Amino acid sequence: MQRVSDNLGFYLGLGSLALVLLMPTPEGLSPEGHRTAALFLLMGIWWATEAVPVAVTALVPLALFPIFGISDIQSAASPYANKIVYLFFGGFLIATAIQKWNLHKRIALIVLESVGSNGASLVGGFMLTAAFISMWVMNTSTTIMLLPIGLAVITVVKDTVTGLSEKQFNNFQLALLLGIAYGATIGGMSTLIGTGPNGMLAGFMSDNYNLDISFTDWMLVGVPLSATMLPICWFVLTKIIFPISFETSPETRSLLHDLKKDLGKFSGAEVRVFFIFVLTALAWLSRSALDNIPGLTYLSDAGIAMISALVLFLMPSGDSEKKGSLLDWKDAQENVPWGLLVLFGGGLSLANAVQSTGLAIWLGNLIPGGISIVLIVILVVTMIIFLTELTSNMATTATFLPVVAAIALQSNFDPLLVTAAVAIAASCAFMLPVATPPNAIVFGSGLIKVPQMARAGFLLNLVGIVLVSIVAVFLVPAILL
Repeated sequence: MQRVSDNLGFYLGLGSLALVLLMPTPEGLSPEGHRTAALFLLMGIWWATEAVPVAVTALVPLALFPIFGISDIQSAASPYANKIVYLFFGGFLIATAIQKWNLHKRIALIVLESVGSNGASLVGGFMLTAAFISMWVMNTSTTIMLLPIGLAVITVVKDTVTGLSEKQFNNFQLALLLGIAYGATIGGMSTLIGTGPNGMLAGFMSDNYNLDISFTDWMLVGVPLSATMLPICWFVLTKIIFPISFETSPETRSLLHDLKKDLGKFSGAEVRVFFIFVLTALAWLSRSALDNIPGLTYLSDAGIAMISALVLFLMPSGDSEKKGSLLDWKDAQENVPWGLLVLFGGGLSLANAVQSTGLAIWLGNLIPGGISIVLIVILVVTMIIFLTELTSNMATTATFLPVVAAIALQSNFDPLLVTAAVAIAASCAFMLPVATPPNAIVFGSGLIKVPQMARAGFLLNLVGIVLVSIVAVFLVPAILL
């Protein structure tokens, strides 16, 4: 079935490309814009159907923009070296070091061991842990790390809590597993490196509107959103959809204590990685102050990330068993999601072409003026949230950023209001296993059925529509403009 879908998407993309190219150039659109529209459709369809791996589709601008006379190779390739790409590259390397030395697992167990003694608070502990770690580490890695701990806790609860009804146990199991996935997704919204769409937005606004969204600026938007959405998500899971009302046993806390004990004392490598991580985070948060120091005028968030990554490659681990540096190139080869970095470049290159050829303005002119910005934001957020249930959030963001920016300009609104709405909404898909990697990972445990995930996820999607719309209309302009 998947093969048929792949073939359909592949040929639908090529057919759309040919059809648009054979049509006469629409009035008001340049020939370059016409050809860009054809490639825009090709890439959008291939991204939506994943008929071709999304990173491979992201190479289309390099191959076809020069041939189609849209731009030369230099212009097509420069977005692949956008500073946001290097911010994420450095962030991935830092996250790889954190995972290599099990620092993320130790942090998780410290938090989980300190949560309350009932089922609902235990779910909250897992969600809080997932959210915090996903601010700095890919949500996929966070979920993979927390899932086995969660499964072990579920087993202990089943075996040790006396008088636990089957319904209460099933509710706890579902709330805990979904809480891990949703917590990882929600936490990623907090920082620029937490999830791809945030970085895509920063790169797009920098390239096309000369607006620099710093790490700190985004946290002032993302952290309040995540801090609001996380407890709401916990309440929806543990009080409405899967109500939980039992006390955990001492064995549950003992399990978490034993898992932490198995890690042993903090190793020298862990301490060094933690020290570098903290300094990096502090540098990101204080970059505006660092800019005033002579010699640091050109320091950027991406530069800070790369400095930290270089230190990780050069600093000895001090570990007697794993000799060498804190990070080696083999670690990077095996753990950095290189395809995601290529996807950044391809999305930004496509967006640049849509802007530079006049296609964005032409698309914006198709939308009647006079529409309320609140209505536009709500419609965009709703569309993106439900669309990303079925498509890659990065690909969706890359496709729609230039389109909604043009619509905003046509309606005389700042494009950041709707582009930020797109980026944030792209991370708010909770209903289906294919929507996000965390959803797919917990679904792969075999303990969750699609209708159960969809029931909880649909309500959270509605919550997301309300919260993201409020943030885009009120908080984004107050902080980022």
